[in-house]
This record gives sequence, structure tokens and C-alpha cells, in this order.
Amino acid sequence: MRRSSSVRALKLKTGLPAGVACRRRFERRRHPRYNLHMHMASMDCGECEIAVLVDEEIGERDESGRFVVESGTMEAQVLECLNARHRSVSVIPFDPDITPAIEELRRLSPRLVFNLTEWLDGDRRLDAAIAGVLEMMNLRYTGTGPEGMQLARDKALAKSIVGALGIAAPQHAIVNGRVPDIDFPFPAIVKPQFGDGSDSIANNALVSSQHDLARRVAAIRRRSDEPLLCEQFIEGRDLFVALLGNEPRVMPPLELVVGRKGAGAPRFATYRVKNDPSFRTRWRVHYREPRLPEAVVATLEDASRRIFAALKLRDYARIDYRLTPSGELYFLEANPNPDLTRHTFGRDRCFAGVGYPDLIASIVDAALERTR
Repeated sequence: MRRSSSVRALKLKTGLPAGVACRRRFERRRHPRYNLHMHMASMDCGECEIAVLVDEEIGERDESGRFVVESGTMEAQVLECLNARHRSVSVIPFDPDITPAIEELRRLSPRLVFNLTEWLDGDRRLDAAIAGVLEMMNLRYTGTGPEGMQLARDKALAKSIVGALGIAAPQHAIVNGRVPDIDFPFPAIVKPQFGDGSDSIANNALVSSQHDLARRVAAIRRRSDEPLLCEQFIEGRDLFVALLGNEPRVMPPLELVVGRKGAGAPRFATYRVKNDPSFRTRWRVHYREPRLPEAVVATLEDASRRIFAALKLRDYARIDYRLTPSGELYFLEANPNPDLTRHTFGRDRCFAGVGYPDLIASIVDAALERTR
């Protein structure tokens, strides 16, 4: 959905080396004060309007047992909007020891859970399991459910489903074990089949031959055995389309622009494009609302609504495309529960066409309407 791999994210979120962050997270669970905080929090009674469910490494419990998210994070920005509109908002961390989170949810019995989790113990494929827990508890919550999470998470499966709708998608092959012989034209991009936030995607993810593909796969295999996807590279413009609501409103598309050319310039949305501000500054990377022919805009809107329904997305989502120089639209991937950082695509631009406080309010309203 939104951020980097768990190891990188721990370093980014905490400012600590990943190993130290992991160790501190483990020690917090073992420390007697952690259990005391959980007990003190469980004694706090009162009606809860919204419970914000977050990844547990995004903050710490204070001396009263209240979980406080790190300042400046996406979670803090969402929380600020919710507190401005709702009288009772609580934050609940969800970690691999799921019992405390379940007990806290049961105690609070919130009117709605705003689900901001994206993995469980670093495994992105378990985001569907968290949604499943909320389903089993019969709780209302924002965003896509377990089935939609699984459909969108598997990039190969999502492309097959979208292709069956008659919407173009790049040819691809799954790399799980032996490197297959590719029967579509190079160049191609090698990416994690179940990744997110451009995990493991750099300029060298683009390969131009079977030999380069084997070398790239071997390099990734030295640090990870995750399933990979080899995907036909489509020349063209990167477009991002957000959808909002139950009968989704298709927001104006945004285009990734690399303002500076030269050796090393990104040709697609790499990890550094999405997560490294100095890299974006160096290559003058920015986003804009593109001028597109009316026919392309109509195709984007129709395709996005159909993909939203086919992949069982809910409340809000973002769909990524490539538009070729000849005007042909290719589906790349769908993002359920995408990044809600206020400035994702530029100053105060998370979803194009809607102000940030209104965006968060619309997600809450959509979830409540859907579950009413």
C-alpha cells in the first residue's frame, strides 16, 4: 500500500538502525511496564467514536499507557483531522502479539475503526489477515476487506483479472525458483510479486535481456527469497488515479514528471522517487495534473471504476497506469488503502481534487455509509 519494506521502514520511522529498532520493539513487549501500560489503558472506560489502528512501530506508549504516534507521520496527520471532527478518538497499535489489540478493540467497541495498518511483523501479505480480524470481530472499519486486499496484493493475479476486463496490462511472468524464458519483448522490470511502495525497485530493476534478468534475480535472491514478477516495460507517462467513496468518484489523474534528464535519471517510479526527498530534488521530480485528450480521460474514468469493482476495493484506492505515446492506457497496479500522507504528490496534495481534511472525512463517511 504505502511505505517501504519493514526493515527500511523501521529505520525511517525510528531514526535507528533497523536491528536496534527491532530489538527495542521486542524489549518493549517483554518489559513489565509494557504490561502495566496495557492494564492501565484497559481501565480507561468511555465511549469511543473512532479507533485508529496503526502499525505498532509507529509510536510508543506514554507513562499513562496511552499510545502516542510519532510526530510528522502519516498516522499523526490522519489523527489530527479525526480529532478535529470527532469527540472521542483512540489509537490502538497492532503487533504480532495480537491479543492486546483485540482486547482493546473489544473494550472500546468503537463506532468505526480507521485501519491504517499495512503489514504484520513486516509481512505485507498479512494486511488481509488484519482486515480479517476486524471482520471476525464484526467491527466497522475503513478501507478494503480481506478479499480485495489479497486480489490487489498479488500483482500477477490483479493483472490477470484486469486483463479479463479488456483493459490492457503489461505481459508478465512469475519468477519463483528457476528463471523462466521470457516470451515477450525486453526491456522488462523485475519487482516483488507481493511488494508495495516500490519495494526493491531501482533503476537497475530494468533489464534488457535474458542474461540481465538472471543477474538481477540472483542479486535479489542474495537478500530475499520472495516471489518476483518480471513485467514488460511500457514506455510512456506514469499516471496515478485516486478513487473515493462507495460508488467511487474518480479524482483527476496526476502525472509523475522527471524534470531533469541524464545518466541515472529515473524512468519510472522507483523506491527513491517515492521515498528520498533529496533524490527527487536532484532530478526535479514532481507531480502535476496532466493535460489529456477527452477520450483518454473518459477511458481512465471508466477503467478505474471497473477495476475498483473487479478487485473488490472499498472506500478509497489508487490505481497506477502507463500511457503510451500513441495514447494506449496500460494498468500497472491497484493500491487499496493507499498512502494518506498529506503531501504525497506535492504540497497539500494527497488526492487531487479534494482538500486533505475533507479527504479523511470522506473516507469515514464512506465506511459508515457502506456498513449502515
